[in-house]
Amino acid sequence: MTDKIRMAVVGCGAIGNIHAEVIVGLQNAQLVAVSDVKLENAQKFAGQYGCNAYADFKEMFRQEKIDIVCICTPSGMRLDICRAAAEDGVNILVEKPLDITYEHTEKIINTCNSAGVKLGCVFQLRFLPVFRCLKKAVEEGRFGRLILGNASTICYRSDDYYKDGAWRGTVALDGGGALMNQGIHNVDLLRWIMGDVKSVSAYKNTLTHDIKVEDTTVSSIEFVNGAIGTIEASTSVYYGIDKKLEIFGSEGSVIINGVEPVMWQFKKPFNESLDTFKNLVFIHKTQNPTSPLIDDIWAHQQQLLDMIEAVKDNRPPAVSGRDAQKSVELVLAIYESARTGQRVYLPLTKLF
Repeated sequence: MTDKIRMAVVGCGAIGNIHAEVIVGLQNAQLVAVSDVKLENAQKFAGQYGCNAYADFKEMFRQEKIDIVCICTPSGMRLDICRAAAEDGVNILVEKPLDITYEHTEKIINTCNSAGVKLGCVFQLRFLPVFRCLKKAVEEGRFGRLILGNASTICYRSDDYYKDGAWRGTVALDGGGALMNQGIHNVDLLRWIMGDVKSVSAYKNTLTHDIKVEDTTVSSIEFVNGAIGTIEASTSVYYGIDKKLEIFGSEGSVIINGVEPVMWQFKKPFNESLDTFKNLVFIHKTQNPTSPLIDDIWAHQQQLLDMIEAVKDNRPPAVSGRDAQKSVELVLAIYESARTGQRVYLPLTKLF
């Protein structure tokens, strides 16, 4: 392996551009190739970022010496790409979610393990200082006993948002709606902070959009450690983006709106106070509700740097494939509970 990690991107859409923008800005990485099912998209992308273009990702893996590939395709198109990459010894970083079915996530994980390649999944919010500090507070027992954990994702999407991306809002490629696509970041954060989930009870519906999946869902969560909580997600509520994470314990409480902590209270003194975050909080920029673009790529940069270091140091990435699978598993459990009207218990190995 050369000093610079050779990287590629599969999927030349909005999120693929984010990955490419990060890669070309890194001193220890080089974007060598991109692939898209539409060659003209790949060629335009390659012209912008100065790399080679392919319509066939298998050919790209054969022709180029790639250390890491970033898979940025629609969510239901990842398994075959992961298989091809692993067979050619390419380490893999997949955009969220890892895939849209439990079976596919398991196959991806097992394929990478058998091939001996690293598998990571993008949950970039874990790299923001406020959430890392929150995780540290839980690990140090600052909350006492965890009591309640709530995650809310109100992320308005217009009808044009779904029309402009034909794969969005479909079962085959999106795997779900407001929860699987927009809400999964908060699903991941809640599970990462609160611990594994024991059971869920849920409702979901399609209230304002002409799509095949839900645009609104609410669920109650029982954690393995005895704590309880809620998860809600909607793309129907006008207007804008509002994400909230609430963690309550017997000795501490934290509420984070977007990436800004509005409550940070502990019974015992904690070095990090609200004032500590004044210079660390990222400005929550207003996003166009019809656009999937991300304004601030810093967190993506941190995750790609972690993946590069994981490959160089031969260690697992910060968000492994198995860890990412748990977020998909939780979303699927919520969908199953909403479908059946029954409480669903995890793990789902017997169900799917």
